[in-house]
Amino acid sequence: MDNCASYFRYWGKARKKEDVQGHGDDYHLLPYHCLDVAAVGYEMVINNSWRIADYFASIGLNDRRKAANFFSWLLCWHDVGKFSHAFQQRYNHPQLSTYNEHVIPYEKAHHSDLGYWLWINHFRDEYSLLPEGGLSSIKLSQILTRWMSISTAHHGKPPVLLRACNHFRPQDREAVGHFLTEVKALIDPPDIPASWGGDVCKTQFASLSWLFSAVTVLADWTGSDTRFFHWQAHPEPLSDYWPRALEKAQRAVSSQPVSVQVAPFAGIDALFPFIQQPTPLQQKMQGIDINAAGPQLFILEDVTGAGKTEAALILAHRLMSAGKAQGLFIGLPTMATANAMYERMAKTWTAFYQPDARPSLVLAHSARHLSDSFSQSVWLADTPLSPEADELHPHAQGCAAWFSDSNKKALLAEIGVGTLDQALMAVMPFKHHNLRLLGLHGKIVIADEVHACDAYMGMILEKLLETQARLGNSMILLSATLSQFQREKLVSAFSRGTMSHHDAPLLGKNDYPWVTHVTREAVHSCYVETRPEVQRCVAVGWHHSEQECVDTVLRAVQQGECIAWIRNSVDDAIGTYRQLVDRHAVAEKDILLFHSRYAFGDRQRIENQTLAWFGKQASTERAGKVLIGTQVLEQSLDIDLDQMISDLAPVDLLIQRAGRLQRHIRDSHGQFKTAGQDERAAPVLKILSPEWRDEPLADWLSASMRNSAYVYPEHGRMWLTQRVLQEQGEIRMPQSARLLIESVYAEDLQLPAGLMKSAQEQEGKYYCDRAFADHQLVNFAAGYSCGSDDYLPDKLSTRLAEESITLWLACNHQGEIRPYAQGVHAWEMSSLRVRLSWWNKHRLDFALLEGAALQHWCVSQRKEDAIVIVLPVAGPSGYSSREGLTGWME
Repeated sequence: MDNCASYFRYWGKARKKEDVQGHGDDYHLLPYHCLDVAAVGYEMVINNSWRIADYFASIGLNDRRKAANFFSWLLCWHDVGKFSHAFQQRYNHPQLSTYNEHVIPYEKAHHSDLGYWLWINHFRDEYSLLPEGGLSSIKLSQILTRWMSISTAHHGKPPVLLRACNHFRPQDREAVGHFLTEVKALIDPPDIPASWGGDVCKTQFASLSWLFSAVTVLADWTGSDTRFFHWQAHPEPLSDYWPRALEKAQRAVSSQPVSVQVAPFAGIDALFPFIQQPTPLQQKMQGIDINAAGPQLFILEDVTGAGKTEAALILAHRLMSAGKAQGLFIGLPTMATANAMYERMAKTWTAFYQPDARPSLVLAHSARHLSDSFSQSVWLADTPLSPEADELHPHAQGCAAWFSDSNKKALLAEIGVGTLDQALMAVMPFKHHNLRLLGLHGKIVIADEVHACDAYMGMILEKLLETQARLGNSMILLSATLSQFQREKLVSAFSRGTMSHHDAPLLGKNDYPWVTHVTREAVHSCYVETRPEVQRCVAVGWHHSEQECVDTVLRAVQQGECIAWIRNSVDDAIGTYRQLVDRHAVAEKDILLFHSRYAFGDRQRIENQTLAWFGKQASTERAGKVLIGTQVLEQSLDIDLDQMISDLAPVDLLIQRAGRLQRHIRDSHGQFKTAGQDERAAPVLKILSPEWRDEPLADWLSASMRNSAYVYPEHGRMWLTQRVLQEQGEIRMPQSARLLIESVYAEDLQLPAGLMKSAQEQEGKYYCDRAFADHQLVNFAAGYSCGSDDYLPDKLSTRLAEESITLWLACNHQGEIRPYAQGVHAWEMSSLRVRLSWWNKHRLDFALLEGAALQHWCVSQRKEDAIVIVLPVAGPSGYSSREGLTGWME
């Protein structure tokens, strides 16, 4: 100890001044923190946590003890960058190496990158510190460099190779050498397997390195948990500290949620007792052959109401029961649909596992903390240091707090429900995307409404398909309307991941509903029947002026029916709402406006009101009610209207909108019926559109529907939609689904000369958007190594949309700034997001919090910067609970 005492003059963890409580001393010696994390890594391998022992076995290190020793030795290097003088001078203490020294302003560098630089420039050729083996010194250095990328870069992104570095003093490097010399003797890492030098193992390691890196992050987080690893500032020999670290690590790792056993598939009734008669698609998923080796892709296309979600879950449970997965993640298009799916899964998900198991169900999206259902479902782990045991939390199901305390860990839970974005982030260089990748490994990803992915998002989805397939994971994609072009892209991407090449089947106009099944060996596809209850025909009518639409609304109200008008823009929706209110033809209490520019609390209230008026069971309040909305009505809500008007939109969206028209069976008075025939007049979707032109001019759409032309810039698709719906005169599902989609989205369609320029511009944008997405995807082939990711945290997004900003609504109560909303999470409920261009146009319409008051608000809310709108007590404010954010509209 005396010869190596220098490394005891370095701290690894230190208490901040505001931290008045903590476990142990004011700081934790760096060597002990490194050993804490190494001990956790050892226990993780011994227990095969997150399947890490399996990963080692797949690259030839089958002896679990040897693998554990190697991983723990590797983790001792994880924080050697903290030995740098640049890091140490952040905290002073008489016992430490920087006491009373002047602070030196070093060039900014993260300690993980400093640790990698130290390895590259000083220790990779110090063979006395390294494991032995029969490999050449050059080969050994190359292999361990790949591992050091994982160990030193444990903060959620691969290392950056610093060109120059003066952050270490000579005594700092000497202390590192002393520490690592003793570590090697203490842990005795095994010889490096000769197979690690081969090309096959190198390729395997490149793929698995992302998962190894994620487990390393979890080891560091666990080894930093002061509930188990109390801080120690007084030195003692490492050989005395190491056994105690192993004991603490055993308790820490055992406190984490354990893998649970999947229940055998016992039929549809066991999963969904409420299903009395399975749909043809559900019956197909109960019997489809799943015995192919390796990952499998299923694409389920069927009409709305065919039970696609339940069919996918039936299939997923069969795959899990067959040992092909341990859990699943369901990705939805919006937070609202994710919340609704979470409520549905909360009723059935425990049936996927053995009765005595305690799996976790997690809600994964950025606003999940606002979900009371999710917050109330979180239960605390039963650990020796926990003040409360599980029996004090009577939830029979829910989510372990270990998963819920960070979105970064959310996907590690057995079953996750969230926005599809949470899964897409696994293949983009977001910080800690490796944790998301680990969370999805061994899971089936179910992605709903995949047809809604645009060029940018579609490219990311293809990368996710390829990556999941490469790691051996299956996926299930759901869609009501998928074009041949989209299907080909999805099948091709998954096939690349299985190292094969398959083409999607070329489908005819009658090939719907359809199931496509892709394995490593082949593509199988087949037709599926549709149950009679969801076969429907909606006639199409046309309006060419807003006045015609208003007249239709008024007639519906006079007849005691409910009606919705879906507008393509928020401003159009607000304008229509004002027109109806100003005419006094409909009582204001009977008109509801629903769009995206509401504070979160108001939006939740309006959504609940919409369901109360137009939901499945709603009957007494729907007569004479009017709903004016935007695209938020397409996917988020299960509502049922007697009549509907829609602005012209692409055909797939019109099919979605028509699905909310007479969705459920009712009698002539609007009362819900469980069976029989609908007694209302035959449904008609009225579409507001320009006058039809066989040879339209370039301004065919923009001249009469300016906002719609802006929202949907592919004017050729709009014209093709109008043409096919005029020709067909109806939307007949499922019979005409394929015809309608391919008449608008097929690749070889001819457009009128007046729309060719617009079409060419949009085609160029399509390929530009895909190229831009491709540029922002992770290069997994390079492995988790220096330069494998190009991090652009300010620019990364799973969706390519116009830049938006968050606004906060406040009220001034006698000089005190309070949130607009009340109750729990009041400030979050007072926020909303708008397009930046809209805000730049309207910002002068609002009174803003400025100066010292704004600074105080930002500090209190922990925001670096913010835009806070102060609403006046009386008079116009540019925001109202009924209309949302309007500004001074023209």
